Amino acid sequence: MDKIKEQANVVSQLLFSAETSDIYKKTLSRTWDILREVGLLLWLVICLTFVGGEWFYRTAVGLGRSTRAWYTNLSEKDPAADAQPITSTGQALLDTVQSGTSYLLAQARQQLGIPQPEPLAPAAPPAPAPVASAPAEPPTPSGPPAPAEPLTVVEPPPSPVATISADVDDEGEDLA
Repeated sequence: MDKIKEQANVVSQLLFSAETSDIYKKTLSRTWDILREVGLLLWLVICLTFVGGEWFYRTAVGLGRSTRAWYTNLSEKDPAADAQPITSTGQALLDTVQSGTSYLLAQARQQLGIPQPEPLAPAAPPAPAPVASAPAEPPTPSGPPAPAEPLTVVEPPPSPVATISADVDDEGEDLA
């Protein structure tokens, strides 16, 4: 019984000493600091991912616009006639998504300390062809050839199929 009392006394001295409470306070304080800083680091990584995605989007849109302008300059037909439905659908989708993402991007940039980029410049319309003073040869088209008359599919006549019928007598013959 004396051993138990001695051990209980040692444990109570360890638990209720001033050093123990200081150690636990420091441990809890340090753990809270670590959790808070890890949370802030994760938040900044999420913001950086969001800003990186927006940068990739801007780069892709700029590349698409320059490619479209290049392709438009290659063809001689009116690009506004065919591209109107695609342009209006894309613009409606862009307007819908842009309002929400602009706020989130501004907040993420502010958190990361990144300045606002300059706005995207609209795609320049294709330059008009220069007027020649003396007609020379007709210009060679640089775009795809004009579609020809629609092809009519001529189906071959149906092939004759021979039908053979035979009377089979089931009496007494085992085929197996």
